Amino acid sequence: MTDVLICGAGPTGLALGIELARRGIRIRVVDRDPLPPANPRAFVLKPSTLVAAERMGLLEQLLDEGIPVEAMSYSFEGRILATAMSPSERWPWHMNLGEDRLVPLLTARLEALGAVVERGLDLTGFVQSENGVCATLKNRAGREENVETGWLIACDGVHSSLRRDAGIGFEGHERSLYWHVLDVQIEGWPYRDTQGILYFESLLVAVYRTREVFRIYSLSAGPSSDSWGRIRDFFREHLPSVHLGPALNDTAFHSVAKLAQRFRQGRLFLAGDAAHAMSPSGGLGMNSGIQDALNLGWKLAAAVKGEAGDELLDTYESERRPAAEAAIALSQQNDDLFSIADPAERSRAFRRFAVTLTHYLANGGTGYEAVLGTYGESPAVAGPRPEFGPGPGELLPTDVRVSGVDGQNGYLTGHLGSVGQTILLFIGDGGVEAERLVRSAIELCRSSGERLSLRVVARSIEGAAARTVLGHEPAVLLTDLELKAHNRLGIIERCAMWIRPDGRIGTRQDDVGDVAGLQAVLETALSGAVTGMVP
Repeated sequence: MTDVLICGAGPTGLALGIELARRGIRIRVVDRDPLPPANPRAFVLKPSTLVAAERMGLLEQLLDEGIPVEAMSYSFEGRILATAMSPSERWPWHMNLGEDRLVPLLTARLEALGAVVERGLDLTGFVQSENGVCATLKNRAGREENVETGWLIACDGVHSSLRRDAGIGFEGHERSLYWHVLDVQIEGWPYRDTQGILYFESLLVAVYRTREVFRIYSLSAGPSSDSWGRIRDFFREHLPSVHLGPALNDTAFHSVAKLAQRFRQGRLFLAGDAAHAMSPSGGLGMNSGIQDALNLGWKLAAAVKGEAGDELLDTYESERRPAAEAAIALSQQNDDLFSIADPAERSRAFRRFAVTLTHYLANGGTGYEAVLGTYGESPAVAGPRPEFGPGPGELLPTDVRVSGVDGQNGYLTGHLGSVGQTILLFIGDGGVEAERLVRSAIELCRSSGERLSLRVVARSIEGAAARTVLGHEPAVLLTDLELKAHNRLGIIERCAMWIRPDGRIGTRQDDVGDVAGLQAVLETALSGAVTGMVP
């Protein structure tokens, strides 16, 4: 019997398959299309997806394959209106990497984990029972196969047949706006590869660089079969020195804004475009789907292993549906802006946009908040916000540097366990209280088997608490010689955090002497996943 059957081998389905397979879950991934997608649609990878790739073991491949965009410029009325720069020393503003190139990378990672993608299989029906799902698969020759699975995941896109057959509403609308994706070679392009340009002169023209070609996104008010001609005319008017080569690909699709009424029905879950469809104007759709996979993967794996129940599984919808709502709203806001026709109104709107963007960036805006969402009210996190630094429900910052005991510098998130739950302690200069905290955390992790891993960040390896960690396991100890990580995270003395497998802070407790309170939070939030670990 298969533990989880994933219908759809796009970025969301593949990412979910990776998250489950690397936790030892028996999966099948099927897709009705015999070949991977060749026509590009989704293209922008937000830093949130790079964070997910780090946890899935794919980061280096994505960085090698894509083009980092360090600056995103917005042009209006013949001049640069505003420029968004990368907010992080680690991550670009976004990465240019199309779905057509991302899918092979995800597929290769899934295969390296021992799973395969079965293409040319159509899931034609399913029946749920209390203990599982019976699904019917049909191959291209018409032969049917009945599959018994514990859980069924609909990653089969905007027109999801699984969502329809489950009777789950998909509310929203389609606009009269049409998106066009054109792949061409360009001669005389005046900007760097690492700079993206959005022109607001004629609805929208966005120009990006890939490793092989230029990819141009544009909008039209109605169906058009000649986006190449429109772009040629646009360049003749605005960039006469630029020469547009022949069209290598020209794809068109509607602008859509729809959201599933619910993301779960019994043993069926919806993820990615099957759960939410949005305009590409914010570059949020594919990134949101991958965050769905990162969120659902560890929870579903815990349920399959009998370590969690419905309470934890239900937090998938309570965490990801509000994030999808926010992403759809932002995408719609962008579409509304792009489609203003009156010249005077358009001018005022884009000047307002420039002012708003400037203030947004000055206040720490990153451009991917809607993708991540905020989980602060989720039952799967606990505790109040701290006075300083990130708190429960927020992503642990991914650009914080620490050192290993060998003196090698690296990012804190790269040292964390990527499969299970992590207990993360910050102990500064150490002391008696820090040693007691460390010992209690070691005991908790030992009693949990492999369900909890420990990482301790100290100022040095000299103190008693640090030596206690080294006696337990050297790789667990990290150092923060100048307390930069402590300061960045707002830690004054000691701090104990539970870091979820998706990189979110599950809880944070400052100035504590043991992990009793943290254990209580884990037992409640994870609905039995750690209950009884300590005798």
